[in-house]
Amino acid sequence: MKFEKIILFSLAVTILISSTAIAEEVKIIRTLSTTEPAENSEFSVTLNVSGTNVAGIVESIPEGFSYIGTSHPETQTSQSKQKIFFSVIGETEITYRVKAPLAGGGAFTGTWYDPLDKTEGVIANTDVIVKSNYSSKSEAQPQEPESKSTPFLSTVAMIAIIGLSAYCLRDY
Repeated sequence: MKFEKIILFSLAVTILISSTAIAEEVKIIRTLSTTEPAENSEFSVTLNVSGTNVAGIVESIPEGFSYIGTSHPETQTSQSKQKIFFSVIGETEITYRVKAPLAGGGAFTGTWYDPLDKTEGVIANTDVIVKSNYSSKSEAQPQEPESKSTPFLSTVAMIAIIGLSAYCLRDY
């Protein structure tokens, strides 16, 4: 009977340790070097990643804009038309370069998926407009992402751990 309680207590501690990863919220924030690029100019887009070590990110660039490249590993990056796919494995920042068209604008959009926690979310849209008479550089402000997290799961795990611990330690 004592051995069973030790095993149950060990299980509770394991659940507690693994549930801390569940509680952290994934955030991916996009920042553009400018939201008003000059016609036919290049600018950078930076994605700051927190709350996960492994994720898939799909970025969509506006029609007319061209993907130039990234310093992110080639084996973790691919592109199809206006979509850019990034595999995140331990990175906290991804920067890529885009070329503006002669005129127009649109929104940079994106989504992410964390395969370990099976969570997904939307990266907040970032609007951009091409300036034909470009006079000054506008700094884009980071935008808070929307995310679908499961804080309920962490709460249930904590209640289960407390109950299991109380049961295991009731005779001590």
